[in-house]
Amino acid sequence: MSRPHWLIPDAAYQSYDAYLADVGENAVLQARRMNPDQVLSEVRQSGLRGRGGAGFPTGTKWSTLRRHPCATRYVVCNAAEGEPGTFKDRYLLDRNPYATLEGMLIAAHVVGARHLYVAIKESFARQSRRLQQALAEFTAQGLLKGLRFTILEGPEEYLFGEEKALLNVIEGVGPLPREAHYPPYEVGLFAHPDSPNPALVNNVQTFAHVPDIIRHGAASFRELGTSDTPGTLLFTISGHVPRPGVYERQAGITLRELFHEVAGGPLPGRRFKAALAGVSTGVIPADKFDTPADFGSLHMIGSGLASAGFILFDDTASMPRVAQMAARFLYVESCNQCTACKHGLRTASTTLDAMFEPGGADADTFERALAGAQHAPQANRCYLPVQGAALVTSLMSRFREEFEALLAGRAEPSRPIPVPKMTDFDEASGTFSYDALQAHKNPDWTYAVPPPTPSKTKPATPAPVSAGPVSVRLAADVHQALAGLAETGSPDLERAVNDALREWLKSGQKE
Repeated sequence: MSRPHWLIPDAAYQSYDAYLADVGENAVLQARRMNPDQVLSEVRQSGLRGRGGAGFPTGTKWSTLRRHPCATRYVVCNAAEGEPGTFKDRYLLDRNPYATLEGMLIAAHVVGARHLYVAIKESFARQSRRLQQALAEFTAQGLLKGLRFTILEGPEEYLFGEEKALLNVIEGVGPLPREAHYPPYEVGLFAHPDSPNPALVNNVQTFAHVPDIIRHGAASFRELGTSDTPGTLLFTISGHVPRPGVYERQAGITLRELFHEVAGGPLPGRRFKAALAGVSTGVIPADKFDTPADFGSLHMIGSGLASAGFILFDDTASMPRVAQMAARFLYVESCNQCTACKHGLRTASTTLDAMFEPGGADADTFERALAGAQHAPQANRCYLPVQGAALVTSLMSRFREEFEALLAGRAEPSRPIPVPKMTDFDEASGTFSYDALQAHKNPDWTYAVPPPTPSKTKPATPAPVSAGPVSVRLAADVHQALAGLAETGSPDLERAVNDALREWLKSGQKE
C-alpha cells in the first residue's frame, strides 16, 4: 500500500482498480456513508490549503458553499495550469487522475452539487484523455449516478487559470476576470438575479489530497509538512539545475535542500543567484535559500510559495533580462479590463525593452520602468497586476546594480530569456519543453506567427476598451505647478490640463 497522503505513485496508475489496490478503501463511498458535516470537519481540521497559488484554507472555502442559501451549486476543478515554471498538475493527472476525481466527488457530497466541471486547456490533450478514461471507469462503477460531469477544454491564455475568468470561460464569455466583489462562492455559474449558483473552485492538487484525508483522518495529514502548510507539495524545479523535474516532498523542506540535494545544485562551476516562484511574487535571492518551503515562511521573506514552481538562475543570468521576460509576459497576458494594469505593465515592459536597445535609455528609464510596474494594481479585478508590481519591483530593487551597469553600458551582452511556460516534460531525459509561440504573442492575444495546429476552441480576445481611470506620470515641475493650482481651487487647473491634452492630441504623439 502506498504511503498515506502522498500523491505520486512510483508508476502511473493504469486503472481505477490498480489505484484502489494501492491506496485502500474507495474514499468516495466512505465519504458518502458519512454526514457531509463530518466530512467537512475532517477537511477543516486537516489544515489543507489550496495548492493553486493563494493557499486559502480549503475547509473554509467548502464551509462557505455548504452554508450558502442557494440550492443550485457547482464543483469546479481548475486544471488550466499556466504559471511559468509549473507542471505539477499535468504531472499529477498523467500519473494519478483518480485522486483528483475522487476529491471532486467528495466535495460535491459536502456542498450538495449535482454538476461538476473540470476546466482544462485544449492543449493538454494527454491529460484530458486520462480524465475521460478515468471518468468512464467511475461511470462503470456507478460513482457518477445522479451527477453530471463535464470536461471543458478552453483557451491558452494565462488568465484562464484565474478562477473568476475560468467560470466565464465555462459560460462562453472568455478568460476575462469578473469584478473582485463577485467571487465564485457568491456568483457562480449561469447565475441570474434569483439564483446566484455559487461554485466551489479548487485546484487539481487540492482535490487530490482530500481522499486520503477521508481514509486516514485529519490528524494523519497534519503529521506531514508544517503547522502552516500541512501535507506534501508537488515542486516543479527548472532552470539552471542538472536535475529539473517534478518532485513530491513534505511542505517545509528548505529551499536549499530542494535546490541542492533534490535538483542537484548549480551547474558545474556556477553558483545560484536567485529563484522565481513563477511570475506571481517577489524574487528569492540565494541568501534566502534556507527558508522553509511553506506559505507563511516564504511570505515572511517578501516572496511566496505560489504554485511551488521554482525557476533557478545562476551567476550567468542577467536579472534585467529576467525582469524583461516577466514584465512582457504579464503585459501580454493582461486582459485590458483594468486601465492601470495594461497601461502600467506596458510602460514597465516597453521601458525594460528600451534598456537593451542602442540609445533607447535615458536618465529616467529606471524610474519609469519601476513606476509602471508599481502603478499597475489599481482597482484591479484579479491578482495579475499585483504580481507584476511585486516581481518587477523586487528584481529591480534587489539587483539594481545590474540595471545601472546595463544603463551605463558596462554590462556584458546577453540574450533574451524565454518564458518558461511549460508544454511537456520528458521524464527519461529530465527535460521540460517550453511554449515557443509565447514569444510571438501580441498584447491583443493574436500571434505574429500562426500556430502550427489550429485551435478548436473559440479564440480568446482581451476586452476592447479598458475601464477606469488613466494614470500618467508627471514631471516634478508640472506636478508642482498643478498642485499649486489645485490648492487654490483655481478654475485655471481644468483649463490648463485640457489645453495641454489638446496640444498633445494635435501633435499626434503617443506613448
